[in-house]
Amino acid sequence: MKAELIQELQLLQNSRANKFADELTDRILSSVDAVNEKLASSVSLRGKMLMLLDKRLNFETLRKLRTRFFKQ
Repeated sequence: MKAELIQELQLLQNSRANKFADELTDRILSSVDAVNEKLASSVSLRGKMLMLLDKRLNFETLRKLRTRFFKQ
C-alpha cells in the first residue's frame, strides 16, 4: 500500500512537471516566433527601402550624366 502511494505521488509530480515544462516551452516558442516575425519584416522593409534608394540614385545619376554630356 505504501509503495503504491509513493508511486502515485511520483506520477503526480511527473505530470505536474511535464505540464509546467510544456507551458514554459510554449511561452518561449511563442516569444521566439514573435521576435523572428518582427525581425524578418524589418529586414524586408529595410531591403525594399534600400532597393528603392538604389533605383532612384541610378536614375538621378543617369539624368545628370545625360544633361552634362548630351545637352548639345
